[in-house]
Amino acid sequence: MCKPRPGSGAAASRPAAAPSSRRSPSNSSSAKRRLAAAGDSSATAFTSSYSGAAPSGAGTGSGPRRGATSSSSASSASSGRASLAAARASLPDPPVLYPFQELAAATNSFLAKRAGGGAYWLCSLRGRDAALVQLPRRPGAAVDAAALARVGRYHHTSLARLLGACPAGAHLYLAYELPPGAATLAACLRGPRNPGFTALRTWVSRVQVAADVAQGLEYVHHHAGAVHGRVSPSAVVVSDPGLRARFTHLGAAEFAAPADAREAGESPYAAPGSGEPSREADVYAFGVLLLELLSGEEPARYRFDRGSKEFLRVSVLETAAAAVAGGSVRGWVDRRLGDSFPVAAAERLVEVALRCASAENRPDMTWVAGKVSKVYLESRAWEQKVQVPTEFSVSVAPR
Repeated sequence: MCKPRPGSGAAASRPAAAPSSRRSPSNSSSAKRRLAAAGDSSATAFTSSYSGAAPSGAGTGSGPRRGATSSSSASSASSGRASLAAARASLPDPPVLYPFQELAAATNSFLAKRAGGGAYWLCSLRGRDAALVQLPRRPGAAVDAAALARVGRYHHTSLARLLGACPAGAHLYLAYELPPGAATLAACLRGPRNPGFTALRTWVSRVQVAADVAQGLEYVHHHAGAVHGRVSPSAVVVSDPGLRARFTHLGAAEFAAPADAREAGESPYAAPGSGEPSREADVYAFGVLLLELLSGEEPARYRFDRGSKEFLRVSVLETAAAAVAGGSVRGWVDRRLGDSFPVAAAERLVEVALRCASAENRPDMTWVAGKVSKVYLESRAWEQKVQVPTEFSVSVAPR
């Protein structure tokens, strides 16, 4: 058996020395630099992957970032200015003061035939189709650019835009924008050449016009803070598409003189005892207009009485009240509608109209417009329910 050499056993049995934790300063500093470099590169890679910035060659200075921010703010400012310019360009031009010579040239010295049953001249003013209305001028009323701009701020789909005005002596001329192919409500209800013809042949078209007029008058009263003063079928124009109605004569209550006592007494749209234009007088006139729209008859006509051998004046208010009292609203509504309308809706509209034309406690146009709009929506639903389906075809052939 071999014996170990002296001293080798001690060396072998001695445990291996643990690696020393002490390092030289040079080794320690180089290790720190490597760790720092590795940390910077990983942080840069993480930042670039999160924010989308390039990890190399981007630099840590703020110069490029400031340049990018300034360029983006400049582009935002330029786009904002372009949007503002486009919005200003889309706004309508304010009403203007026309020279009298321009109106005379547009109407052939006012010898051109009046349209709308004599309500206005149809002419072209500075490239726009216009309805030119002649009214008596209100004494002392200032018709200047500021007053016209105040009226020109009123914008609603049921209002014809005021293009301009021209005070000339005792008369005042107001020009309103006229849609292509427009006609007055009076001409749509009763054709000038054929009184038996009507362009409003359906129930929904009648209620659509009533809703447009009610909403336009509600805007004038409660949003524009004004009055109309000339509510009548001659002051409403109807145009395609959809037979939508618009008010003209906006601003007449401010610039034009009111009708005198004789004219007010003869007009069926004037409230009894009304003088200056007011909201109550507008509500009364709307009630009469609504009854005329439902019945198709003139608001006042003369009928020969065989007993007294005289002509008696019959108002649409009287015939409507008699129809409601006798329960015969269905026979009172315009026969040209072909008895194709919801009777309950017609009865509600007649009641609304009679309340508007009552002697006292007349409602405001907010309530009236809400009632008429509700009946319009119900009438549209009724039309969809009763219309004849057109999605099928019928062929006749031998079996």
